[in-house]
Amino acid sequence: MKGTDHYAELLGIKVLEIKDGYCKVQMKIEKQHTNAMGCTHGGAIFSLADYAFAEACNFGDNKAVGIQVDIKYLCPTTEGDILTAEANRISDGKTTGVYHVSVYKEDKLTAIFSAIAFKK
Repeated sequence: MKGTDHYAELLGIKVLEIKDGYCKVQMKIEKQHTNAMGCTHGGAIFSLADYAFAEACNFGDNKAVGIQVDIKYLCPTTEGDILTAEANRISDGKTTGVYHVSVYKEDKLTAIFSAIAFKK
């Protein structure tokens, strides 16, 4: 993706691997990522998954925007945990692409995110 994603920087998201239709990112959960119950805020997890999705569908000269997303939270995480999000393109049509993002804490699946991208 071109340019700097200031929001991803603010959250501390790091890109581990990227190629066309695929991206793997990671974020260490800090105090500012947690909610009043001490668990990782759903918005922080969503943002991690969304960033992986954005990088996967905007690789190289590709330009796309999300038009529909869905997330399911499977188990809580807390401060100190390291979350990894892995985005994979499942379908690549003429005007849209379908992506699946898995969010893990170590080997445990913590959230699943589905998205549709509109190609510009």
